Amino acid sequence: MKFTVFPDFTAYPARVLKGLALLAGGALLVWAAAPAPAALSQSPSFSTRPAPDLEIGKQAYLDNCARCHGVTGAGDGRDSARMLPKPRRLSEGVFKFRTTASGTPPTDEDLFHTLTEGLPGSRMPEFQRLPEETRWQLVYYVKSLSPIFADQKPELIPLGKDPGPKKTNEAHGKELYTQLGCSACHGALGRADGPSSPTLVDQWGEPIRAADLTQGWTYRSGSSPKDILTRLITGLDGTPMPSYAEAVKPEEVWDLAYYVHSIQEKPRWSRVITASAAAGPLPSSPADPQWDAAPRHDLRLASSYYQDGKLLPTTVTSVSVRAIQADGQIALRLSWHDPREDKGNPPDAAALVVLPDRRLKWTLGSLRAWPAAKGLPEPEVLSWSADQKSEAQSSFSEGEWAVVLKRPLPSSKEPIRFGILVWDGGNGETGRRRANSNWVDLVLK
Repeated sequence: MKFTVFPDFTAYPARVLKGLALLAGGALLVWAAAPAPAALSQSPSFSTRPAPDLEIGKQAYLDNCARCHGVTGAGDGRDSARMLPKPRRLSEGVFKFRTTASGTPPTDEDLFHTLTEGLPGSRMPEFQRLPEETRWQLVYYVKSLSPIFADQKPELIPLGKDPGPKKTNEAHGKELYTQLGCSACHGALGRADGPSSPTLVDQWGEPIRAADLTQGWTYRSGSSPKDILTRLITGLDGTPMPSYAEAVKPEEVWDLAYYVHSIQEKPRWSRVITASAAAGPLPSSPADPQWDAAPRHDLRLASSYYQDGKLLPTTVTSVSVRAIQADGQIALRLSWHDPREDKGNPPDAAALVVLPDRRLKWTLGSLRAWPAAKGLPEPEVLSWSADQKSEAQSSFSEGEWAVVLKRPLPSSKEPIRFGILVWDGGNGETGRRRANSNWVDLVLK
């Protein structure tokens, strides 16, 4: 028997209820999550730094970098149109991640660090698979693409001594966060829901999102207090993120860095969701205190849908799941960060897709029609939409949605295999700009 939260989920009828295509092996089309970058304070050893050889560097660049950054470094490689954020225009000499003053070029070590560790949350991978010598030749060749390295010298910034958490004042850092206008983009709680966030563009007019400061695993170039301090002092050239070197006293920047570090939420990644027994009636409200006793499980989400050759981005990168069972039913509380509450056309929405048989090898990565195969049952879909057509209870507060979905318990005690889809209506294009999880197992006690 199928169970849906509301039968008239009209915003996505063909694409969601019939359009969840499958991948062999039961895995979803999700980008591989990049590992957390090494902190800038943990610089790699440069024991094999070679003399420059631009011919070697050029060949390594053509083999590994040109398809995104372009042959001349203009950011126009054949894959660039499919990416958001766009690949860096190396020929213009504007670099985000540096240990140098705003407007000055990065050091060789800065470029080597980015090549080695990559940039999580973007399509820039880490290149640790390349020999260290090859990475250094890439650094030299990247520098040859822009005149800024010949015209200006890097100006290293003084970071000062890290006072440590016991000698910093996080309460003062929180005051600075408000005084300096950080919340205008990053939101009061750091969830990227500030009033300016939807309007941000970079130096080239491309849309850019404020970072969700609570999700430290998405920080590019490190999430330690020292890494955060470095970004605060240098700024991110080419973006709306300015340098605060002249706005804050050196000793105060550490307070702000430690405060931003303190609001990072520790993720609890899991591919197995455990359902708890209800202490009373099965909760319907996302605010019910019973949810606090249920273990939280975090799932990564990613967009994997292309239209007209371009990747449609998502602003929702993870979802938290809690599960409670009682009286022949199970309730699941889904929560995720969203920069804005969208109830219009299209609305914010979510769907939980349950495989009817764990042996089926369906995928959840694209929105094509289901393959026509005789005898294969369709999945069960529990759906919710912010346009008030859903019977499911939900809440939105300070950049976070929470939704409760319910379904009958299965007769079998086997784990339930399901996946999650989340739509951010603020991205537009109904039924397309959505993020999906991998398949996970729900274990019933």
